[in-house]
Amino acid sequence: MRVGSATLAAAYAMATMKTSSMHWFRKGIRLHDNPALLAALDIARKSSSSVYPVYILDGDCYQLLHCSALRANFLVECLADLDRSLRERGSRLYVASGDPVAVLPELWTKFGVTHMTHEGDETGEPYAKERDNKVRALAKEKGVDVRVFNSETLHPLGRYVSKVGNDIEKVPGTMSAFQGLFSKLGAVAAPKPAPRKEDFPLDQDHAQYDGDMLPPRSPLQLPWPRSVPKRDVTPIWGPEDCKKLTPIVRGGESQALSVLRETTKRPAYVASFEKPKTSCTSTTDASTTTLSPYMSVGCLSPRTFWHAISEATSRAPASA
Repeated sequence: MRVGSATLAAAYAMATMKTSSMHWFRKGIRLHDNPALLAALDIARKSSSSVYPVYILDGDCYQLLHCSALRANFLVECLADLDRSLRERGSRLYVASGDPVAVLPELWTKFGVTHMTHEGDETGEPYAKERDNKVRALAKEKGVDVRVFNSETLHPLGRYVSKVGNDIEKVPGTMSAFQGLFSKLGAVAAPKPAPRKEDFPLDQDHAQYDGDMLPPRSPLQLPWPRSVPKRDVTPIWGPEDCKKLTPIVRGGESQALSVLRETTKRPAYVASFEKPKTSCTSTTDASTTTLSPYMSVGCLSPRTFWHAISEATSRAPASA
């Protein structure tokens, strides 16, 4: 009876309070082809309310758990680029640090959040699954409507499993067999465009939070893992390592899309690309596209990449 009363109270509170939505950026650190972000903006548009784009620096997530100074710097650049893109649209990125299970409820209260969207995690990592289960439970308790969208892969991974009779053991383990299964899933959906300035709430006041929850400016501002003693963290790096950084690839969605555009200007190269014939460790005149780092943190949408490569290949000469 008490559970029912609590649920009714949460539902009543949600129905009577002003709507406010949050988009929780996780791996998809981008504006283009981001259906979860678009959903948060749609909620705001329909209710004439606010949208809070949020990123949480979580020391226990896979992006930071085993992270070199260069990788940390790449993430810092990705967040700075995302913040710039949001500010160009009259919004901004709010960055917090800590355990999302503890941080998110605080932010829901701070911003009066009634709805939250985020990209679904399809890695199957135990930590990510436990984190998301706890967040969903807390959201239900506090009356926050959480909506999840899968955009981490070309097709949601569950579709592959369903095509083999929902038996994960039957998912192909070789590339040729996987390609056969992939072909049965149909066309890859077209990527969604990035939201425009007019898609964001025009009258939302972000000035009240000036100087608060800003993106990190240095790798040294990223948190250490909470569950691992500092002496056991690998690799170990510090201020001196950050002074000597020589990034080969600069972070950010803007840079990712620029590299993709330059790559697809060479249709013959795209059509004849063979991974075994490249040098993945080359630091000058890279023989690969150098797009893998952007894919790893979601600065570049898989569907955007797929369709750009497909279009470039269609323009290649028959000899390629």
